[in-house]
Amino acid sequence: AGQVRRVPPALDPAVAAAIPAASLTAIHALSIAGFNDPEKSAGSPTLKNRSVLVHSAAGGVGGFLVQIARICGASNIVGVVGRSEKTPYVLGLGADSCISKEGKSLSEWWSEVSAANGGQGFAAIFDANGVETLGRSYEHLAMCGRLVVYGFHTNLTSNTSLSPLSWLRMAWGMLRMPRFDAMDMTLDSKAVMGFNLSFFEDETELVGSYFDSMNEWLEQGKIVLPKVTVYQMDEVAETHELIQSGRSVGKIVVATNAN
Repeated sequence: AGQVRRVPPALDPAVAAAIPAASLTAIHALSIAGFNDPEKSAGSPTLKNRSVLVHSAAGGVGGFLVQIARICGASNIVGVVGRSEKTPYVLGLGADSCISKEGKSLSEWWSEVSAANGGQGFAAIFDANGVETLGRSYEHLAMCGRLVVYGFHTNLTSNTSLSPLSWLRMAWGMLRMPRFDAMDMTLDSKAVMGFNLSFFEDETELVGSYFDSMNEWLEQGKIVLPKVTVYQMDEVAETHELIQSGRSVGKIVVATNAN
């Protein structure tokens, strides 16, 4: 109950449902990466490098990361998407550039990412992909850069059913997960950080401050509401298929029958 907020009258319930988990995840990710609301952290020292890389930038969390990073003073925001059709959406949210992985090898699109930041490392990289990108993400950090991990999308199967082969592939993905050496991180002055907002139920003060910030930005018109796709409860299978297809943009909401 300490983390419940009243839905603003002008806000559609489906859109309101799409905001909290994604936006608060984005705010916390940026906060631990050193990006905070300048109006609330005036006078605090910041790194010279303020560039950020956002994987899955057209998703729910990714879209909020792009926008809130701009509010928090990021100087060059580079988004990455899986399909070219998502690029205009990410640019419309305020990204300085957006790289599509579609039809490109891993090396090709990472080269484009590097070029989009002038060949320099990033101050922060936000990665929910998992095994596919974590190693390269760490390599693309600048000195004092922070890799923030909040998901493992590519570790999961894209099939609608879990066959024995699917379990084997997921196990293989876990075995291939990169290991980050504490000595290397110290010498490189880099950090890897992870979290799961689902376990923050006791952090009412922290989460409450994030809620307050989000409400202020919405009232001030600084945040573009996410694109929301609504399914009904009897369409859960179709919902999962859309999630697994990689075609979704913004947030997906499953509505219950109020009657």
